[in-house]
Amino acid sequence: MVLMSVLAKIKKFFVNYVAGAFFIVTILGCSWALLHSGMFRIHDYTHAARIAELLRAAQDGHFPVRWSSNFGFGYGMPLFEFYAPLPFYVGALFYWLGTGLVPAVKLLFLICSILTFVGMYKLGSRLFGHAGGLLSAVAFTLAPYRAVNLFVRGDLGEAWGMMALPWVLLGVVRIIRREKGGWVTLVFGLVTLFLSHNITTLIFLPFSALFALGYFAIEKYRQRSPIIRELSFVKKFSQNFQLLFFLGLIYVLAIGMAAFYLFPAFFEKDLTNVNGIFQGYFRYENHFVYLRQFFTPFWGYGGSQPGPEDGLSFFLGYGQLLGVVVAILLAVRYKWRRLCHFRQQLRQHEFLSNFFSPQLMTFVLFAVLTSLALFMCVQHSEFIWHQIPLMVAIQFPWRWLSVADIFLALLIGSATLFINTKPRRYLFVFALSLFILATATPYFQPENFQDVSHAFYYGDPQRIRHDMSKTLNDYIPAQMKLDPKSKELLPIDVPFVVTTGDPKEVTQLVNHVQEKLFQTNFKDPGKIELPIANFPGWATFLDGKKVPTSQADLGNIVLNVPAGNHLVGVQFLDTPIRSWSDIASALSWIILLYLLLWQASKNH
Repeated sequence: MVLMSVLAKIKKFFVNYVAGAFFIVTILGCSWALLHSGMFRIHDYTHAARIAELLRAAQDGHFPVRWSSNFGFGYGMPLFEFYAPLPFYVGALFYWLGTGLVPAVKLLFLICSILTFVGMYKLGSRLFGHAGGLLSAVAFTLAPYRAVNLFVRGDLGEAWGMMALPWVLLGVVRIIRREKGGWVTLVFGLVTLFLSHNITTLIFLPFSALFALGYFAIEKYRQRSPIIRELSFVKKFSQNFQLLFFLGLIYVLAIGMAAFYLFPAFFEKDLTNVNGIFQGYFRYENHFVYLRQFFTPFWGYGGSQPGPEDGLSFFLGYGQLLGVVVAILLAVRYKWRRLCHFRQQLRQHEFLSNFFSPQLMTFVLFAVLTSLALFMCVQHSEFIWHQIPLMVAIQFPWRWLSVADIFLALLIGSATLFINTKPRRYLFVFALSLFILATATPYFQPENFQDVSHAFYYGDPQRIRHDMSKTLNDYIPAQMKLDPKSKELLPIDVPFVVTTGDPKEVTQLVNHVQEKLFQTNFKDPGKIELPIANFPGWATFLDGKKVPTSQADLGNIVLNVPAGNHLVGVQFLDTPIRSWSDIASALSWIILLYLLLWQASKNH
């Protein structure tokens, strides 16, 4: 009794204080660079401009935000129809509340790390207990690839996508365990993933399905009984099918909630220049990882290159690799001890049930999923890439590290399943977590701390048109006539150009992101050229009546105006796919609200 009391106190101390301390130290370790007064240079430094553009559109009443008026060299482009918008909605909220653009971007970095740790800790605790949950959280939050995304590439969307992964798996675990509210965790984890990063969504969904099936099988094996249950086979099969069917329905609900973004992004992508980024340098054949790069502690701030001499690191981490080795040794020791009891197990006719344990099956599940994700990074998997045309959109095979890292962290956490005594388990977790902190924290810093806020992080419309547009022209509408060499347009700063008629005969009444309105009084028929790329959805109106939209040679919109007093304008409307997607999202959110209210009433 005394021993049990001591162990209970140790556990309470560990959970309440040690875990909290590791949380604080881990977040500081991967976020301390954000304490610098300025902002640092990263590969993708367009976050501030995107936040400013999204807020401008939202304040003009454009929702859901799809169009950016200043990107595309002032001709605009449907940036937020194709680039996952959730981080920028959150950043726009911070900016609207008065934080400033640089603090808003820093808060997005910080939130990402905090929710990554919390989600992983909750997931690991469900699978391995609090000790294993803490180890998994430290290993995943401090994965070197997260440092690459945050402080080298600056891929905020992918970092947020990684943040959503443990919450998705946590929802799956809670549903399979039939916990109340598990479906809420899963649906919000999936929606966060869908609206944060397209590529992470594409590569993770199959793995989440494999995890769900594997974990479901393990749980069913865990609940086995040597005595034949009274339930019939048909009834048990029906119950299992209902559970998996319910799990699938939650995926469908989450897809519906994010449909306003997912479906237009998929079905209208060919209307832009985005397919151009899947060619040449960006072809996946140029960016496979060499196996030794997973184990080479190189760190750099350059880019991905063909061959093994990349300018950025694909290292899995000293502590993570040590954790895998220890987990394998503990699993082998565990299996060996069971082999030693082979004869006794045969006599008891329980060899299979004693030899194959849920602990070992869990370890094998994460080992297989980790290996499969790492396999997709290397050139040996090229035959798979060739068979699935959609995978060309992934561009960089090393993006599978985002999936590999979460299962690698869970594989490390599963080592605690093979340590029988709690003191030893806690000691192991404490030592390995400290080692991961000591070896991984140095990666979570920028190349230098030179204040580049003014140079790269701004929301000024003119600078976005002239400078920032050069770094982000993937989604310029396809009909725009870009310069053949530079793939750019000559920036335009005027709200309209009167090509036929007197400019004094035109007065602009409305100048919103999604709507322009003019009062004209031409003596003769006139023509107004607008700096708006003629993307599907833009409609032209004359005195309130919709008229055919004309297009200039460059690909922008032209208003043909009769003589006399007229109200003419353009408005960004929904195409059929956008309309149906918005309806699907609205209905899905209504269903979610109804389910939440129903569950709340049921709990009372």
